[in-house]
Amino acid sequence: MKEYITPIIIKEPINKNSIITFKKFYALKELMLSSFEYFIVCDSEIDIIIENFTKDNILQKINNIFSNKILYGGKVDNLDLIDINKTCSSLFPNDLEKLSNITENYTLYSWFSDLPVYRREDLSDFFNKINYTNILYRHFDHLIYQFFLLLNKQFTIINITPITKLKWSLELLITNDNTICNNLLKEGYGFGWCSNTFYNMNKSFLDNNSKTFLIYHLDRNLPII
Repeated sequence: MKEYITPIIIKEPINKNSIITFKKFYALKELMLSSFEYFIVCDSEIDIIIENFTKDNILQKINNIFSNKILYGGKVDNLDLIDINKTCSSLFPNDLEKLSNITENYTLYSWFSDLPVYRREDLSDFFNKINYTNILYRHFDHLIYQFFLLLNKQFTIINITPITKLKWSLELLITNDNTICNNLLKEGYGFGWCSNTFYNMNKSFLDNNSKTFLIYHLDRNLPII
């Protein structure tokens, strides 16, 4: 499929403190004037569920995110996760108190909970509001964009721990309890993507009810917490 791939060559010094976030943001800036409306910016350790990977299905998932305007965060007490939230919020120095209130003192953690999709029309404002030249390792790309949405695009974040009983984001949801999955669907969540472990445990449910089209973390066995 090489004919469908367009490489982006980085033409400025790379921030080695956070190469992953730097290269993703650099690519998004390069694509700001493209004709594409949305960008799914994911890591390389993913797989495509080819039968569900249709234009209509993908656009439905994306449109649901931007029409529902809901983010899904687990209520965490892990100090490292709280620090990641705080570090990401530091790129919005004028809104720290507001972000602290929205995230319940940085305890609502949404990393990898939902499809990491960016809307092109937001990108100019997004990059005007943040300075990513001095980002750190714990500046997680999609968390930063989610904070932008919470601050500027009337998004809200809900606590899904009462549903999942998990003090983490949906990244580490490992269950085949259909009650949990159905309750997330009732909250407007769509399993557009999920971990490899979760998908293999719930393939029939997901294919019938949510048509998951991307699975992530092919490179690791997720811990049960």
